Amino acid sequence: MKTETLHIVGSVSTEAAERAGAILKTVPGVHDVSFLDGPARLYAHIDDKTTTRAQLAAALAGAGVLVEEKQSPHANGSCCGGCGS
Repeated sequence: MKTETLHIVGSVSTEAAERAGAILKTVPGVHDVSFLDGPARLYAHIDDKTTTRAQLAAALAGAGVLVEEKQSPHANGSCCGGCGS
């Protein structure tokens, strides 16, 4: 099990976020979804062997909710050294 963080592009109402969460819960392998605002984001607790971030993003896009692409931990040349790569 892992947690996938999906940052929502632009602002979204609480109602729209709840609908988006309900849609994510229909994706096989999604166990729980929570929403936080400021910045708007969804946390999906997923079975990482059966569910991918791409599936989550596609389900949200189908509902009209766009999410930012996942940032590389080494974006902009920064590295904390924690992952060993």
